[in-house]
Formats: sequence, C-alpha cells, structure tokens
Amino acid sequence: MSTAIIFGVAIFLGWIILDIVNHKKLQLETVITSFLAGVAGAGFWLLLNIIF
Repeated sequence: MSTAIIFGVAIFLGWIILDIVNHKKLQLETVITSFLAGVAGAGFWLLLNIIF
C-alpha cells in the first residue's frame, strides 16, 4: 500500500510540474486535475498490487 501512495504522490507532483511549465502559472483547476490523476494512478497501482 505504501508503494501505491508514493506512486500517487509522484504522479501528482509530476502532473503539477508539467502543467506549471506549460501554462506558466498554478491554477486551482490544475491542482484538482493533478490530484485526481494521482488518486487514479495510486488506485490502479494498488489494484495491480492486490492482483499480482
């Protein structure tokens, strides 16, 4: 489970960095979409961890 959390945080931070580089500013919409991407990534990673 800890690897899923770390993976989710990494996706969140990576998504934030890419959006800041592309748009040159930080918006609430960017933070929300990054958070949702991180949660989805962590969820799928956890699911793969449980299956395999």
